[in-house]
Amino acid sequence: MTDTSATPKIELRNVTYRYSIGTPFEKAALENVSLQFEEGIITGLMGHTGSGKSTIAQLLNGLLRPTEGQVLIDGRDIWDSPKDIGAVRFRVGLVFQYPEYQLFEETVARDIAYGPTNMGLSQEEIARRVAEAARFADVTPDLLEKSPFELSGGQKRRVAIAGVMAMDPEILVLDEPAAGLDPQGRKSILDGIRAYQREKKNTIIIISHSMEDMAVYADKLMVLDHGKLYRYGTSHDIFCHAEDLKRVGLSRPQITKFIMELQRAGIDVGGGIYTVDDAYREVLRVFEKSLGKGADRSC
Repeated sequence: MTDTSATPKIELRNVTYRYSIGTPFEKAALENVSLQFEEGIITGLMGHTGSGKSTIAQLLNGLLRPTEGQVLIDGRDIWDSPKDIGAVRFRVGLVFQYPEYQLFEETVARDIAYGPTNMGLSQEEIARRVAEAARFADVTPDLLEKSPFELSGGQKRRVAIAGVMAMDPEILVLDEPAAGLDPQGRKSILDGIRAYQREKKNTIIIISHSMEDMAVYADKLMVLDHGKLYRYGTSHDIFCHAEDLKRVGLSRPQITKFIMELQRAGIDVGGGIYTVDDAYREVLRVFEKSLGKGADRSC
């Protein structure tokens, strides 16, 4: 079980999930897994392909039901009343990989409004939520009356994410939300998700293969290996164990490798650097220190 003194908002308790039960293709995606996701932070969920990340996302949202064990929100099993599982999906918003393929309404505004409309909200509340979600997802007002199918790939992705944000879920689970986008598109989407979490104070779980993104945007990191929890902690807790990460098919962020190369070259840069911003500050510190030792300050 995740070792945390903070209150878990949502958790898996002794969960096993098997696909294709009773057939020759039966396989356990998760085996007796216990995970606790802290309330009010961004947790990065990482692991190699086949480690169980997407299965966990669907279990948290109630799209899959555990073969064994429990999924709990605020300490209550979401399957206590199976007929009410639809209400759980309003509390736990799930953004699949490539969610832009699920857009279907005539306009962007109507697509974002689809979830809130199904919640039975007033038109005034729906309009407020559409505007708010569009702001977080960087969907500009001039796009709202366009057809989703006129948009670029990155714009479609932001619209799809806004549609889930508009339901104002207590917990938001995003499966590779920036996959396939260029660096600016990745930054735009992830900046919006972080701004959304900081303002709303809700619980966010981001599934990602990108060590760089998770080092920047996640408050805590959770590493899976073959359906088991491997490590949990801060970026420093996780990335300082480079050899362990290699054994589970992951690696340190590229910027960390760059800093290590500088160290091997004899440059006096510090360790524990996992983001470009941190690397910039450290390299600048070393440069300014060298200037203080008599280097030419005019250049």
